[in-house]
Amino acid sequence: MAQVSDVPGDLPSRRRSSVLPMDSLTTGPNIRRMSRLDARPSIQYGLSGRRMSHVSRSSMSGTSFGIKDFKMPTSYQNTYRLEPHSSERFQSKKAKEVIKSVLESYLNGEKYSKDICGNLAQQLSEVIKARIRELGFSTRYKLVCLVTIGQNRNQGVAVVSRSIWNTDTDNWASASYSSGDLFAVANIYATYFE
Repeated sequence: MAQVSDVPGDLPSRRRSSVLPMDSLTTGPNIRRMSRLDARPSIQYGLSGRRMSHVSRSSMSGTSFGIKDFKMPTSYQNTYRLEPHSSERFQSKKAKEVIKSVLESYLNGEKYSKDICGNLAQQLSEVIKARIRELGFSTRYKLVCLVTIGQNRNQGVAVVSRSIWNTDTDNWASASYSSGDLFAVANIYATYFE
């Protein structure tokens, strides 16, 4: 029977020696065994060698969250209303008057310019939606406003739109304006969400 000797030169060792000396494996931020000679800083411990807290990691990306910033989402009870009250229904006659007054007040005296009319159409749609909201229709109505502005050169223009909706609750209104070399058509669609 062979005897096992503790003297390091007697018998060849079957275990592979570590790349790093044994004393370096038990010191430093990582106590685990490293497989490379050059020490890499880990993401978990950073360059300082200390483990970073949760707030430090999120603040590295530019945002930090604390308990004071946490807000629970508000939940409301279901009303089980499938249609608006009669006083809150979208009325296309009132909406048409508002659209016509907005178009006249903003476009009176304006001349067509391709550079200005793109932004003007966007602004007009926002103004029309805000004024329609002030009429007191139900807040469950989602409003979509389309404004088309073009140069009037006695040409024909067709503005067409399609939508699937409930004819009992949903409605729309449209108005147009023409003066000099400028014309505008504004459509607003009100769809009721339960």
